[in-house]
Amino acid sequence: MKRNVKLQECWIWDKKISDFVKEKLSGYSLNVCAGMNELGSVKIDLDPKDKSILKGDMRDLPFKENTFDSVVSDPPWKIGFYERMKPFFECVRVCKVGGTIIYNAYWIPTSKQVKLKELWVRTDVDWANTSIISVFEKIEEDLKWNQKHP
Repeated sequence: MKRNVKLQECWIWDKKISDFVKEKLSGYSLNVCAGMNELGSVKIDLDPKDKSILKGDMRDLPFKENTFDSVVSDPPWKIGFYERMKPFFECVRVCKVGGTIIYNAYWIPTSKQVKLKELWVRTDVDWANTSIISVFEKIEEDLKWNQKHP
């Protein structure tokens, strides 16, 4: 994704989806690509619309590894195939081992550091497009990343 891309205003999850995701969050949590979503102890977005949301890039999160107990992300859907990986790896990096990563997209990400626990297909209305909410547990640290960043 080009650095000068301006993302369109994001919709807000309806109460049913927000409550579902909130139920999965625990402890100190991060919401990546927060848009106007209220979930998370810390919220970050490329184009924050509120003072409570930090400005930041999903591909280079400004947090140390193993910072959050849970991470939720609803990344932009119009990103290319090869651009999808780095944002997910960043979510995994900042999540603590044993923590939860909740990812809403129309693809299912993966990493050697996570274990897929649940998959949920969601839609807001009949005949609408769907998304997949993937729920992961972080099972190990990325030792290669830690060696490069002591």
